[in-house]
Amino acid sequence: MSSDPDHVTEPYDDVDDGDDPLDAEVHPFDGFVLAIDGPAGSGKSTVARAVADALGIEHVDTGALYRAAALACLRAGVDLADEAVCGEVAAAASIRRIDDRTLLDGDDVEDEIRQDQVTAAVSQVAAHPAVRRALVPAQRRAVEPDGGVVEGRDIGTVVLPDADLKIFLTASVSTRARRRGEQLGRDDLDVLARDIVDRDAADSTRELAPLVMAADATEIDTTDLTVDDVIAAIVDAAIEVRLGPELPELDPVTARRSLPRLAIVGRPNVGKSTLVNRIIGHRVAIVEEKPGVTRDRTEHLAEWLGRDFLVIDTGGWEHGARGMAARIVEQAEAAIADADVVLFVVDGTLGALEDDERYARTLRKSGIPTILVANKIDGDRQEALVHDLYTLGLGAAMPVSALHGRGVGDVLAAAMESLPPPAGPAPDDGGVPRVAIVGKPNVGKSSLFNQLLGEERSIVDPVAHTTRDAVDTMVEIDGRPWTFVDTAGMRRRYRHGEDTELYSVDRTRWAIEAADLVLFVIDASEPLGEQDQRLAALLRDAGRGIVLVCNKWDLVDEDRRLDLDRELDRLLSFAAWAPRVNISAHSGRGIRRLLPQLLTIWDNYGRRVPTRELNQLLADATAQHAPPRRGQKQLRIRYATQPEVRPPRFVLFSNGSLPDGYLRYLERILREHYDFTGVPLLLDDRPRAPRGPGSRRPRR
Repeated sequence: MSSDPDHVTEPYDDVDDGDDPLDAEVHPFDGFVLAIDGPAGSGKSTVARAVADALGIEHVDTGALYRAAALACLRAGVDLADEAVCGEVAAAASIRRIDDRTLLDGDDVEDEIRQDQVTAAVSQVAAHPAVRRALVPAQRRAVEPDGGVVEGRDIGTVVLPDADLKIFLTASVSTRARRRGEQLGRDDLDVLARDIVDRDAADSTRELAPLVMAADATEIDTTDLTVDDVIAAIVDAAIEVRLGPELPELDPVTARRSLPRLAIVGRPNVGKSTLVNRIIGHRVAIVEEKPGVTRDRTEHLAEWLGRDFLVIDTGGWEHGARGMAARIVEQAEAAIADADVVLFVVDGTLGALEDDERYARTLRKSGIPTILVANKIDGDRQEALVHDLYTLGLGAAMPVSALHGRGVGDVLAAAMESLPPPAGPAPDDGGVPRVAIVGKPNVGKSSLFNQLLGEERSIVDPVAHTTRDAVDTMVEIDGRPWTFVDTAGMRRRYRHGEDTELYSVDRTRWAIEAADLVLFVIDASEPLGEQDQRLAALLRDAGRGIVLVCNKWDLVDEDRRLDLDRELDRLLSFAAWAPRVNISAHSGRGIRRLLPQLLTIWDNYGRRVPTRELNQLLADATAQHAPPRRGQKQLRIRYATQPEVRPPRFVLFSNGSLPDGYLRYLERILREHYDFTGVPLLLDDRPRAPRGPGSRRPRR
């Protein structure tokens, strides 16, 4: 295990800068205890010091504690072969490690315990079980309360069984013999190998705490690894324990397409969307006390008693509708044609109206299993009203109150009897790239949405604010599944009482936050305005992959192109990394260029930089342009890792908060060396907080 750790670790500069509020930040590894165990020659000591440096916490030298115990026995003049007496001496002595110094009964003996007399005695003294028992409290005190990296035999099983992270290092006998020979300057590796085998046998069979790996320890075989490889593996494991697990690698799934479909239809304002929200368990559809709020057909994943299915919400079904209302009816009828079961919702307090009878005839002819739902039956006294609905010819109506949840479980139980079982396992929508289409009203989002899906899924109308809700649909393009989300446009201002539009804006914001990638659509033929700026601010804060889509490009002349370039530079100054595609959603021109961009950005969104490469790159970057000083302190980056993808997040451990300008410099370096086109990079620096008076500091 060769050693070249200089580019990975670098000691903290502990110069006190005075009252700097940035220094009050909490170090992420304060109180963290890491126990490193393993047989002799596995690299415990070398690795433990480097890991402690990288994490910015104390390294507890257990060997120094045993040396101090041996020195105490020498000073007492006892027989070093007498286990009981040596144990009593060690138990009576006050042995501590503070600021990388060893104290014996209050005296600094760090230099004395390194002398030949102590070196010759320590092996004999440390082998006594009574001495090992006596030193357990001292080893535990060494990590209280600030934590630390502790290495040595029995650390994970006896001394610190509750450590936050336990590592057990191993290596082949030949490798351990070679390392031992390098330390001692010897070349008789066969002799050293036999000594190691004998010591392993003695350690594994000793009466008190035989050397074994703790059940919850992570084993690392260091035979074919460099010091840097081992350090990186342990530090990454510590970061995962303290800061949370890495984001899982996601695999695309297509199971949603095979789920049974439950369509909810009915006249306007009978409570369809309220019923949808009740089935889903949270608010996914806009509800307002006026007809015509729901326009588009929307799909929502639902589950009932362990069974997964899709709920299809539709707009109001109106006879003889014209214009936009006619397109709403078309969407409702398309939902019925694709459904496995239909919930036909009527207002139970009004009885069977003429339109209800007309739609009931259509449903009877369709042959699709239909459940008649009488909504707004809020109590027992109203249940008699449902008998008037027998005239619809759909059997007995089921009374419910979607608003209060009354009777909804009975309806779902009846629906489950008619819904076919899923064709495959439950879908994991998290594995499918989710792409939100956002932009101000009437820039062509729904037209683009329909072009991508290859069907008229969102209603398109010259009137602004046609789309009220976030309409999401999974579609397969060139053999790969995507979820595209059409969103409502954001108006400049909202008039008092416009709850529908306020909720539409909330849904747009939610769609951005829930998305992986965003198609930011602008009207290239018009000057960019306040709504574009507000959306750009949302995208900046959300940290999602972005493709800038300049729609209506067929209406853009040469002069407008020059103005547009200047406007975009100002609008997306925070996202110069976002690619741009010019399209005409109406004609379909340029649409096919979007998919390759989305594929590239999706790959970049999940890109992971190997820890060793990352630290080498940052070491080169800081050598070329060092971080600035803060007072008397030279800022340094101790270690870096990438704990998350989608979006990529890099954690930098430093000895102080890095300025924003320097973080932008590091981001530029990362982008120059790795393809992060279209995705934001999150650089999270974790400065170490200064310790209180009298407390220990990390090793210099």
